[in-house]
Amino acid sequence: MSDKGNGRELYQPPAKRTEKGSNPSTLVKEECRESFRKIIPNCCEEDDDGDDTISSPVKNSTNIDKSPSASSKNWRTTTPSLSSTEPSSDIIHNVQEKCNIGSRRNKTDKKPVTTRGPGFPKKETPSSGRNDDSENHNKALLEKFHCTDMPYIDSHCHTDFIYTMLMRSKQFKPTDGIREWVYRYPDAFPRAFAGMIANFIKPELFVNCADNEEYDFRWILEQLRSNYYLGTTWGCHPHHAEKWGKMDAFWNTMEEILSRGSDLKVLAVGECGIDLHRCESSLEIQKEVFDKHVALAYKYRLPLVIHCRNGNKGHAEEECLEILKKHMVQKHPFLKIHRHCYTENWEIARQWLKQCPDVHFGYTPAILTFKEPQIDAVRRIPLDRILLETDAPYFKPKCFDSFTPPKVSLPGMAIATALRIAEIKNCTLEEVLRATYDNTRRCYQIPVY
Repeated sequence: MSDKGNGRELYQPPAKRTEKGSNPSTLVKEECRESFRKIIPNCCEEDDDGDDTISSPVKNSTNIDKSPSASSKNWRTTTPSLSSTEPSSDIIHNVQEKCNIGSRRNKTDKKPVTTRGPGFPKKETPSSGRNDDSENHNKALLEKFHCTDMPYIDSHCHTDFIYTMLMRSKQFKPTDGIREWVYRYPDAFPRAFAGMIANFIKPELFVNCADNEEYDFRWILEQLRSNYYLGTTWGCHPHHAEKWGKMDAFWNTMEEILSRGSDLKVLAVGECGIDLHRCESSLEIQKEVFDKHVALAYKYRLPLVIHCRNGNKGHAEEECLEILKKHMVQKHPFLKIHRHCYTENWEIARQWLKQCPDVHFGYTPAILTFKEPQIDAVRRIPLDRILLETDAPYFKPKCFDSFTPPKVSLPGMAIATALRIAEIKNCTLEEVLRATYDNTRRCYQIPVY
């Protein structure tokens, strides 16, 4: 699309959307917006074996100036090309100052530490032998993935958790991150991989307060220098709601982070929500914390990333929709929503589509094990409402087993999800990659070129 003046044409969802999808021709001209460790149990797959514990050192403690303004949500004004390798000057500038976010309000006197601990290495056992047919099949899939030039985005991953799991192998330095992973595991990052949206959902990593020994904001800032990071989201996962939900330090830090979006590539609020499967946080605390996240999304006009998982404690979908309904009645229903790691059936998807006209459903490689009711939902949900995810380091596709560390998914593997969606919808891989690429840019308000 052509630029006109100082603005670009951005796709915006129409005022009314239906289950059949949005009108792709609806355009609204706006000013250009700049593009730019103890691990929690995986929220959507079965428990993993082994020790998932790592501690992060504490960083130093001076504060940034807070500029609370709802206008900061639209920080995207000069987006570099996705292929650009030069780090943003906004990220490099004054790292020391930004590294100490939240310390003035939280009154900590922590001493600065400059390295991250690698945690404890996990013993790995040799993988069982695979037959030749399986190996050949996996190689054929990888060749297919590496032959396409259609760009795709991993819309949801956890790079801090990936770091923790990879450091067990002792093959990386404490300062390593996405650039080193791409170099070490090229088979896991096909050339069409355009980047990722990193979700930071464990407050221990980014809330600088006196009782937090895992604070490590410097690592985040260093990682954001890479253009593989298209953006970030920030929130409190339901698993952490009991500990952090009533702490002023967390909510103060969230306000500071969301109010200076350009420095931290902020794209959305979350992941947050309700988990009634195996979460130790009480339902009342989870509802209160989720309600506050929704309010922040409206305040800063940002998309909301929702984790919602039913279980023997109740129906999380109903709880989430009820809280959203309250805000939508008071404000407006057109909140952009990324319904993360969707594994439910079509009837529940219809409820989301009916109540939330700008909802998108994220699918992970868990789709490779779906049963018919879940497959039917994939078939019926319009392609313009689907996003690709890995939820890395979880849900590793088996076709990558021989080429990357055991049980560690990486962002480039989202293409395996796309192939399965193409099979279910009876279309080509390229069609799914193109649609989900555009959907991610639209949902997260990344400029269209």
